[in-house]
Amino acid sequence: MPPSLTTSPAAGRTTAHHLDGRHKHHDPSTPRGFCAKYFSLESCLLLALITVLLLVLPFVLPPLPPPPLAVLLVPVALMALLLALALMPAAGGRNQAVDPACYL
Repeated sequence: MPPSLTTSPAAGRTTAHHLDGRHKHHDPSTPRGFCAKYFSLESCLLLALITVLLLVLPFVLPPLPPPPLAVLLVPVALMALLLALALMPAAGGRNQAVDPACYL
């Protein structure tokens, strides 16, 4: 049998492959460009535009005054709340297994 033809043992059919060993259909594991694999062309252009703006605008815009102290405390308060929630004991008694569905 020529190397470009193979037989499937389960179906008994002969399927044609390229001579270099690749399949005719698209193999999702083949490497493609990052943008083409995960984003559309419009999304890639938008991401590139935002990147350029983030690099250029700090040099064009005048420096801003610092924000008030209350605004600076908002991220600190959010982090403290998240930390408290993460360290809070689970619902139920001590050393008792909790059903994972209760968190849903």
